[in-house]
Amino acid sequence: PTAAFTMVARKHAGTRMGLLQQRCTESLLYVLTLLETVETLTLSYALLYEVGNLVNLPDKCIGFFNFCLWNDTAGELQCLDNKHLQAMGIS
Repeated sequence: PTAAFTMVARKHAGTRMGLLQQRCTESLLYVLTLLETVETLTLSYALLYEVGNLVNLPDKCIGFFNFCLWNDTAGELQCLDNKHLQAMGIS
């Protein structure tokens, strides 16, 4: 009787593991979809309502359309063009 019980238990254990794996996969898919939605909404907010600025601080402004850093010599925020960024190795 013990051997038969062991065989039945192993058979059901495989089924349970399959169901558990399926539930975890569904949960992971749900979480990844939710994270992607939050990311899209955050980037849309930055692009539309913050005029493309991802970072908007007194000494730094980084966004979709600009890259500005504080220039101590000039005492103001200096925005860099694409050619300046490429010279710095940022493209």
